[in-house]
Amino acid sequence: MKKIVSLCTAAVLCLSLLSACASKQEKQVDLAAFAQTLQDDHEFSGFVERVDLTDEEFGAVMLENSYPGLKDMDLAQVEVYLSMVSFNTGEFALVQAKSAEDAAKVKEIFEGRITSMTEEGMNYPDTVEQWTKSAKVADNGSYVMLVCHPDVDAIVDEFNALF
Repeated sequence: MKKIVSLCTAAVLCLSLLSACASKQEKQVDLAAFAQTLQDDHEFSGFVERVDLTDEEFGAVMLENSYPGLKDMDLAQVEVYLSMVSFNTGEFALVQAKSAEDAAKVKEIFEGRITSMTEEGMNYPDTVEQWTKSAKVADNGSYVMLVCHPDVDAIVDEFNALF
């Protein structure tokens, strides 16, 4: 009898260990709601507007010019807010990728955006300074964010707190 109880206890223990090792489901985050929270809680310029990805003429062109390759990716969620004036007054982009590989590609695209805004020399000096000091890319699983804003550290903390 003691052997049967011991075997049952061992079996239950093994099953509980296996279930603990199973991959956990990634928490789902509504990026449109987070984008609204960012705008409510942090002052973005009136020139920063959401890019309409369904607008093949203007939205798709703006997205391709700012984030080359992003519009061609199959992504779960995309929220991009760009400055609609030539002197860029900040922006943010939020993406949920469908795979780890796509998340890594999005991160690379976002880092390329920071590089282009700081190193190309086509921008206004204040814009280059803002992008140099106040732009970051943050990622958490399949979620990736780029933000350029004076409150960049607080915004990155808010993004990370979602998970």
